[in-house]
Amino acid sequence: MKTTQTKFKWFWPWQDDKEEAWLEEMSAAGWHLRSMGLMGRYTLERGEPRPYTYRLDYIRLDKNKRADYMQIFQDAGWEYIGEMYNWQYWRKPVAAGESAEIFTDNDSKIKKYQRLLTIMGFFLVLLTVLGFNVFFNSTTFTDGSSIFDLIYFIGRLLYAVIIPLYIVIVVKLILRINQLKKTAL
Repeated sequence: MKTTQTKFKWFWPWQDDKEEAWLEEMSAAGWHLRSMGLMGRYTLERGEPRPYTYRLDYIRLDKNKRADYMQIFQDAGWEYIGEMYNWQYWRKPVAAGESAEIFTDNDSKIKKYQRLLTIMGFFLVLLTVLGFNVFFNSTTFTDGSSIFDLIYFIGRLLYAVIIPLYIVIVVKLILRINQLKKTAL
């Protein structure tokens, strides 16, 4: 019988609740998260079906604060699974039908999304500034058949996809923050 399996599943940054629910369903079926990897790669380990609550936190930890951060969660009974793109993965065994939270109030949840929004907003501005030259520079290197012209064309295509994607991510994160603010009222 297979003891591990690899699944590829994509979640957007504002869909961490869906990712948590999927991981909980997998644990209920006897497949427990062991590690995460690039591009939505999850390694799951076979075990007894157990009700776990999975929670994700988005935070970039420096070496000085990491131990304190980890200790707070571990003191509250959370098991650290790992990190993927600054997302910290935690799980905690719960009784069937119960759930546990790492954020006890909406303000903490909002701050998590604001941290993520800051990073995504920074990259959107950076990519926009860098991409400005790619889109609005009308010069060509040669007669249109060189490798440089091909690279320039590919760069334009990439920016035509990446910039709108980052705009969608930023807007969705703002909407998620606003949704949490409304439920707090």
